[in-house]
Amino acid sequence: MALTEHEKFWNEISQIEEVDYDDEMINRLLRFKAIQCHLSGVHTILDVGAATGAYSIPLARMGFDVVHLDLSDEMIKTAKENAADLDNIRFIEHDASCLDVFGDDAFDLVLCFDGAISFSGAKAGNVISEICRVGKKVMLSVSSKSCMTATWLNYCLAKLNRIHPSVKDMMETGYFSKENYDDVDELTSITELKAYDVDELREILDKNGMNVLECHSIGSLTHLYLLHLYRQNSKEEVHKKINEISTNKEFLEICDYYDKYVMPSGMGSFRRAGIFAIAEKP
Repeated sequence: MALTEHEKFWNEISQIEEVDYDDEMINRLLRFKAIQCHLSGVHTILDVGAATGAYSIPLARMGFDVVHLDLSDEMIKTAKENAADLDNIRFIEHDASCLDVFGDDAFDLVLCFDGAISFSGAKAGNVISEICRVGKKVMLSVSSKSCMTATWLNYCLAKLNRIHPSVKDMMETGYFSKENYDDVDELTSITELKAYDVDELREILDKNGMNVLECHSIGSLTHLYLLHLYRQNSKEEVHKKINEISTNKEFLEICDYYDKYVMPSGMGSFRRAGIFAIAEKP
């Protein structure tokens, strides 16, 4: 069977999926910190868009029964190699927009981070509905509309030397599809994207019958900190400094507080999905 463009995209980045550039590490650590706070009473976990196993494998090693689901066979291949010694993790190659292989409330906890939702484009809402259907509690992250607008502006000025109409569309709707334009082949390899703001994501979770426990930006402080680092250091030094400070427990706590109480509707991380939410069935 021929691969879709979506599958090809994820297969191509499988080898760099867990390489942390810029502020990716702090984003990962903030998510894992949140996961650890919500494991009481959890036995079964579904990780949707689990990629190479950054969360599914550690959670399986902690003793949870885990299902690792991803669209990319290359991602799953790498994850299987990394989890070869585990017998409590199951791997499924499947599209996140239709989780018909699972019944309602099949899992105590469902994780769905980064591209699984936003890179589904027009089907992004389907992914959210499906994870809410199969999970008693869900944790998800999506692309931030405010961050992606700036990213899109940069793409356009750097590659097209003009402000393309897709910048305004991204700012107003958070949606991009190559099919809507006839001049974007040079702009990006992304075929479709749906970005959100905090209020929009909260409203969608509400409509899916979920009680929203948290919904805020994630990684906004490191995004701003990177601006200072890049002014003062070489690219190599920035990479070294941001990864060193990201492992500092005090820094992690400061970043978490900033997201929740200082800039909850901020732009989020420069890299990785910038809006994070936790919701559960009433």
